[in-house]
Amino acid sequence: DVDEEGKPTRITGIKVGPKNELKEFDVVVAALDVPGIKKVLPENFRKYPMFDNIYNLETVPIATVQVRFDGWVTEMNDDVAMMDVSGDKSDGKAPGIDNLLYSADAEFSCFADLALTSPGEYYKEGEGSLIQAVFDERAFDRSEEQIVQDCISQLNSLFPSSKKLNCTWSNVVKLGQSLYRE
Repeated sequence: DVDEEGKPTRITGIKVGPKNELKEFDVVVAALDVPGIKKVLPENFRKYPMFDNIYNLETVPIATVQVRFDGWVTEMNDDVAMMDVSGDKSDGKAPGIDNLLYSADAEFSCFADLALTSPGEYYKEGEGSLIQAVFDERAFDRSEEQIVQDCISQLNSLFPSSKKLNCTWSNVVKLGQSLYRE
């Protein structure tokens, strides 16, 4: 599909790899941060207000935290199930809340247990929850160690039974321009 100037009005593929090889698809879906979408949107899409408005978004820094535990953080009703990491639970049947979660009572507005929501990619046999939480700009200047401790502390407040669990691994990724300011 092209417009009156002969420019594409639909994205049907993307160029990838060192040879910039074009891969074509029936549909292209891209989940990108604000700077990323600005890089990939074709210039002629700016004639449409909904795409042009993307260039007016103001970005904010974020810190994305992943913390792995030796049990299931969001299992609140059964201490035995919360501590049980034995056997294969890669079928998504591990105990806890299998969903994207939101809270007004933590610095991270959204979070999920990736071992539950995406077990094919993130479940590891013999290990428990892998919580991913997105902290807003208030956390950006803190050390990675402090952000991890703040995440664990706030998870413990949201899920008091999780105080019985130990963090076995953590990672923090800071992005200076990511989400847009509302």
